[in-house]
Amino acid sequence: MRIQRNLRLIDIYTIGMNTIFVLPVLLPYYRDQIGIGFREFMIGEACFAAVIVLLDVPTGWISDVWQRKHAQGLGIVFLIMGYSCLLAAHSFAMAVIGQSVIGIGISLCNGTNTAILYDSLLSVGREAEYRKREGRRQAMCLYTVAIASITGSMIYAAHHQFPLVLELAGLVVALIATCSLDEPERHKRASERHPLMDIIATIKYAVHGHVEVGFVILSAAALFSSTKIIMWTQQPYYMLMSVPEAWYGSLMAVGFVLSGLSSHLSHLIDGRISAPKALAGIWLLAVTVCLGASVGPGLHGIVLLMLGGSCIFGMASPRINEVINKNVDSARRATVLSTQSAMVSLFFIPLSMVMGAVSKHWGIQAVLVGLAVWLCVTGSALSLLAVSRKKPDMSLLPTGEG
Repeated sequence: MRIQRNLRLIDIYTIGMNTIFVLPVLLPYYRDQIGIGFREFMIGEACFAAVIVLLDVPTGWISDVWQRKHAQGLGIVFLIMGYSCLLAAHSFAMAVIGQSVIGIGISLCNGTNTAILYDSLLSVGREAEYRKREGRRQAMCLYTVAIASITGSMIYAAHHQFPLVLELAGLVVALIATCSLDEPERHKRASERHPLMDIIATIKYAVHGHVEVGFVILSAAALFSSTKIIMWTQQPYYMLMSVPEAWYGSLMAVGFVLSGLSSHLSHLIDGRISAPKALAGIWLLAVTVCLGASVGPGLHGIVLLMLGGSCIFGMASPRINEVINKNVDSARRATVLSTQSAMVSLFFIPLSMVMGAVSKHWGIQAVLVGLAVWLCVTGSALSLLAVSRKKPDMSLLPTGEG
């Protein structure tokens, strides 16, 4: 396998997938083009998450028994279809359909992309590089989103649909890169039983059979379901402050760049901070962000939301992926990674519906207070779960052994 070529193509795919030009102006786009607000947007996001819950694990199984690049390529095709629906949408129903089709695409790509990277390195005996390269890949995702955010907010004023058109072009680039990949060698299981039974067995493997994997899946679900909503609160927060839409992209880009740096450099602190302390610090930062931004609104809130919506994800995501990759065999790696993603969506569905209702009755600042409460409750529950074990396995963060 041509490893250097594969690594370059993975970089191209990463850039193409993350040219999300519409991201900083998505709520204004929904308001101006479709005529819906934050609450309805959250309902659409809940539908998107429901698709992820239903399909993420089955599509991960497909990636494990089929060629990974074919599963990823099919996912990009669905993404192109979904964003095309949003481009033509003039009703709430059409927007929900578009978000749901995007969910199908995301479910096919989730887990598959990181599994391709790990298996490519593993096939040439360079898996020790994964931690650094996954952090670099996550950083590249966020740097690309930052650049696209600045561009998208600037061109939105010229024509509301331009950001989506450019985004579709980026997805075509990602599709070409995916089709050009060399499929990494791996042990490929024969399908000896019904796919549903295989998926259920994999979920049991992740949640019950391996404590460290189950713990990281639950932690990621509680944390990332809240940071996703924190990210989406930025635009209504800007609206509350009467910030011009042309600035949305630049403000969000700063957060994405900071997040990229935290992801890119996070491997440097491996082994210096114990896992329990690191996890507690991340949770404390998220609670501080929500409570601090709820007092205002003001410039302090903008700064805090940049950190809360992006940096926490950038710090935690590569570590969570590595724990899974180190503790799961290649035959079911994508399925377990997809299980983790599905759990985030499963937590997100009720949380987004509740926060959408809160925003309608009490405003975006109340949403931030509600998220702080959620983080405190789930953080306490996870702490009790760890303490309840005689010898808790808190190996959430790698210690730098590889």
